[in-house]
Amino acid sequence: MKNKTDLRVIKTYTALTNAFYELLGKKKFEEITVNELCNLAYVRRATFYKHFADKYEFFIFIVRSLFEQYSGTYTFEEGQIKPLSFYLSIVENFLHFLTERETIVKLLSESSMYSVLMNIFTEEISTEVTEYLMEDEKNGAVFPASAEITARFFTGAIINCIKYWFVSGQELPEQELLEQLQALITSFRPPLPVSF
Repeated sequence: MKNKTDLRVIKTYTALTNAFYELLGKKKFEEITVNELCNLAYVRRATFYKHFADKYEFFIFIVRSLFEQYSGTYTFEEGQIKPLSFYLSIVENFLHFLTERETIVKLLSESSMYSVLMNIFTEEISTEVTEYLMEDEKNGAVFPASAEITARFFTGAIINCIKYWFVSGQELPEQELLEQLQALITSFRPPLPVSF
């Protein structure tokens, strides 16, 4: 019975998500109503409100779902401190995540939800990086600040650079942006784990 319920929920989420993307292609986020979202998705309003408080909570759900697809599963040996290349790969994956969804990002950049989108990314990436840095500290890495402050410092700076890159029309090739970000991160040694 649980599988049937799960399948119905998945179908509902998929229908709502597809309808949201279709509507977002025609109008700004602020102009989309729950009514038209439900009508296009063939989902009852009561069903929508059973899962989401409003369209903003639904938007957060979509972003987090997309982010889960990006978030890789990394495996390391017990006691191993992650190399700089590992942290750079998180930056590269995040940038690829955004460029693969460039149309949606550009549509959202014109709405009030762009800052919400960036805040969600900042929070998700900061949390992920904090966990990795805390693990590195347990394995002997030394930082000039706590793992959480270090993660938020670098995450905020990197996301702000990527946000600027998108808003300014991506005049710089993606690979060159990554190289410049890598140079900046590398220049902060030894504040990153000493094994770098």
